[in-house]
Amino acid sequence: MKPLILTSPLQGWASPLEAVPDPVFAERMMGDGIAVDPTGDCLHAPCDATVLSVHASGHAITLRTAEGAELLMHIGLDTVALGGRGFSPCVAKGASVQRGDPLIRFDLDLLVCEARAVITPVIVTNPERFTIVRRETGKLVGVGEALMTLEPRDGAADVAIVEGDTVRRTIVVPLVHGIHARPAARIGEIARKFVSEVKITKDERDGNVRSPVALMALGIKLGDEITIAATGPDAADALAAIGDLILGGMGEKAGSAPTAPAATSVFPREGGGPGATYTIACDSWTPALAGEQVGRT
Repeated sequence: MKPLILTSPLQGWASPLEAVPDPVFAERMMGDGIAVDPTGDCLHAPCDATVLSVHASGHAITLRTAEGAELLMHIGLDTVALGGRGFSPCVAKGASVQRGDPLIRFDLDLLVCEARAVITPVIVTNPERFTIVRRETGKLVGVGEALMTLEPRDGAADVAIVEGDTVRRTIVVPLVHGIHARPAARIGEIARKFVSEVKITKDERDGNVRSPVALMALGIKLGDEITIAATGPDAADALAAIGDLILGGMGEKAGSAPTAPAATSVFPREGGGPGATYTIACDSWTPALAGEQVGRT
């Protein structure tokens, strides 16, 4: 397989993920990649791909290439809380896009004023299959300029078969914004601590919880009933850990206000270079309650 070149989906300043003021991205819980602090107002396709999902709030999109690379582009931080304000998706789930096609238009001025940051992570969410062999950071980039080069990992197609009992747990999702990028990353991080395979099912569609793209594609919203199924030698422990994590709300339970680190906004400097950073304090939440059912097969 030839190397896959991803071009910049945005005009702006390219930075390593460590520059993103959010551990979900900076610590690579979602996968590996680069972040772009935008100076433009449109997110473009970084390669030819199929749209796997567009979040209901319009702030994030996932793609899959013909080679099997899965990509997440997340415009700004905590932008899910805007409820779609400032975002105008140009494509829908299932669409085929070509490199450079517009994906999401956004109001940069509104995001600078109301989002925690506008820096936009561009993530390869299946780094177990693809490695980034070249990346462009510390510079201004334009739409369509080379940003990352991916190569498939040796043996990436091998899939482990997990056998054992299957246990299931049905719960009602208490997260006010559903399972978007941050909760998906937290769930995947917990799942990787266990041997068992864990899937979440909603409306007869399922996704492996180790894949944030698969989880986000389910479009899980507040109040949705989902079934978690775990198969393997530590299935019961995996099921309990993931179910409890979701029911705990991860700081995003409905009817509450989130306890969050100080809000950070990054504003690009004139002429390029890393943006100036401003910090704003946030209020705290009081969690609500959610019910559940547990079963075994």
